[in-house]
This record gives sequence, structure tokens and C-alpha cells, in this order.
Amino acid sequence: MSMSFFIRSNAKINISLRVVGKRADGYHELKSLFFLLSSMESLTITPQYDHNVNDLVEVSGEKVQGRNILEEVIALARKRTDFPALQIRLEKSIPPGSGLGGGSGNAAALAYWINSMSGGLTIRAEEIGSDVPFFFCGSPWAIVRGRGEKVFPLFSPPTSPKVLVAVPEWQMSTGEAYSLLDTVCGEEYPTSGKGAEAEIDSLIARLRDEKNIGLLPNDFAPVLLNAHPEYELLFDLFKRTGAFGWGITGSGSAAFALFSKNVSLSDSFREMSGLKWIRKIFCVE
Repeated sequence: MSMSFFIRSNAKINISLRVVGKRADGYHELKSLFFLLSSMESLTITPQYDHNVNDLVEVSGEKVQGRNILEEVIALARKRTDFPALQIRLEKSIPPGSGLGGGSGNAAALAYWINSMSGGLTIRAEEIGSDVPFFFCGSPWAIVRGRGEKVFPLFSPPTSPKVLVAVPEWQMSTGEAYSLLDTVCGEEYPTSGKGAEAEIDSLIARLRDEKNIGLLPNDFAPVLLNAHPEYELLFDLFKRTGAFGWGITGSGSAAFALFSKNVSLSDSFREMSGLKWIRKIFCVE
């Protein structure tokens, strides 16, 4: 009988996100402060030692759009090492197009497991996707640069806050979001690289003190607020119910709020539950 392995899969929010340029390879140059949301989804991996069995990835919960990134991880690993066919069950709770890095978290969890089982570095994080290196860094806080491949963990991080995440009924694909941003900004993005670095340093200091920050910096926020004014209602709700910071993660569409450890999330959760356009709410304490 085959042994199964149960693995937690993480997600992330962008405390700040600045686009500071466009690279020659077509990717955008980013400066961002990431925070880990642990154990948001899970994978059950069962090796199949029957040679007549193929890999199988089953998904329950939220649907995966396009090819599942787990299949790409398996294909990459098979080019470098031998291992049995895998039966994988993915319990998916994060909707696509929410900016929480759920797919990247899934890929990182599987790649980490394959590396540990093969006894070496079979897969490098940067080969899989832009957010994956963060999930390999081992820290809940990190400054992320480039297109996501340059990760600098914070070795004296702020206290991890409580986080409330609201996923609206609309989605925003990464490609669509960057296209809209380029249309608005042209080649002149609002923040320079040095400006974004200074902004992150200031944010880290304020996060350590849990001082009132308000709206957190994200270059995609104006684009999303223009398309969906409902975000303003959500931000007002966060402020009224005790959050010290709030914003949009990634290129959207999810919004989030940060709360001190001694603040209850119940009032905010209850009010959000009454908003018909909120599809899903996550509480991370």
C-alpha cells in the first residue's frame, strides 16, 4: 500500500508593490514587501509504484484556470531525476486572479517535496514562476525585487499581524493588470527604484510599531479602484473596525487588512459577510 504525504501550501500578500521599470526581456521590474499567509491550501501526494500508472492531479474546491502549474513542476522534475508516478489531490481554496499567489504556493510546496525526496536540488524556485522563490526563502517577511526572483528575507522582521483577506466576485489576470498599468503610465512609472526602497524601509519601521499606516502602496490600486469603486467601501470598513493598514495584494483582485494581535477580527468579518460582492473571506491569525 502506497504511503501518502500531506503538505501545507502557503500564499502571500504584498504589503507594498511598486513597478519601477520594464526590462529588456519584457518583464516588469518590481520592488515589493511580501508577507506569508501560511497553510492556506493543501496537497496530498501519493507515489504510485505501478509502472502502468500515469501522474494524476485532482483538484477539489476552486477551479484551476488553464494548465495546472503542478503538472509543470512534475514535467520539469522528470527531466532531471527518476521518481514514481504521483497521484496528487489539491485542496484549493484560493480563487484564481486574486493576487494571493496560490498557484505559486502550490508549485513551491510540490517542488520542495520533490527536492527533499530526491535528496538534492532537483528544481530551483526561479525556474517555476515569479512568486515561487519567496515561498522557498523560509521567512514570513521578505523584500522582493526583479520580477520576483530576487528575494531578501528580513532577519529582524516586524511582529506578524492578524490578516483579513477579502476576495471580490471579480478577477484580474496578471497580464490584463500590467497592460492597464502600462496604458496609464506609459514608460514613466510613479515611483523610482530608490523611492520604492525608501518606502519599504519606512513601512517596515511603522509595521514594527504597528502605527496607523492606512492605505498601503500598490501601483495597481488606482487602476482597480477606478474599475471597482467598491474597494473604497471595503477600506472604510477596515478603518472603522480597527485595522492599522489595508490595501490590494499583487495586481488584484483581493484586498486585505492588517490588525494588531490584540484586536478582534469579528466585527470586520461580520460586516464583510454582509457585502454581496465579496466572494470569499480568509482570516489569518
